[in-house]
Amino acid sequence: MPVAAYRVCRRTYARLDGEGSRRVGGRWNSPGRPVVYMAQSVALAVLENLVHMSRQDYPTGYVIVGAIIPDHVRILSHTRFLDSQSSGATSERRAGDAWLASGESAILRVPSAVVQGDWNFLINPRHLDFAQITVEPPVPMRFDERLFGHTQHQTPQAGRCSMRRACPETARRLITILRSHGGRLKVKQY
Repeated sequence: MPVAAYRVCRRTYARLDGEGSRRVGGRWNSPGRPVVYMAQSVALAVLENLVHMSRQDYPTGYVIVGAIIPDHVRILSHTRFLDSQSSGATSERRAGDAWLASGESAILRVPSAVVQGDWNFLINPRHLDFAQITVEPPVPMRFDERLFGHTQHQTPQAGRCSMRRACPETARRLITILRSHGGRLKVKQY
């Protein structure tokens, strides 16, 4: 049975070439090794993004990219490459690097760190089987403003959170922190 995988990202990164992870690395790969990170569902892909955002980072310009992995493309488990002698982020990164070096498959199934029991898929864009994966065209993604503490009457404008209007609690906290550190604050009026 074909497997569906999803990525929620800015339109710029919808190419599924692994360039971002090649530049900075990721949980499962070292810098210099391109890997595309995808999730088993759109909901998990959204959560995987949200853990890296603050309440002020209202995301705009995001898309959903779907991929269909056909039956004949091998999906290996991360456990095959884990070193039983070590654990944590270093172990996971080594496992991903070992999978890439092995060339055994285009897909590695790894556990989500955000939702226990859910899965992410690492895709090697340099593997020969990558061409067998059907990538669907990007579809615009709109995040629900309530995820960022906004209500319908507090919609951020132009993709930015106007702290005074949209996030009053956060603005108050920031002002308190700055003042406690002797900083001076100029509030831009909108």
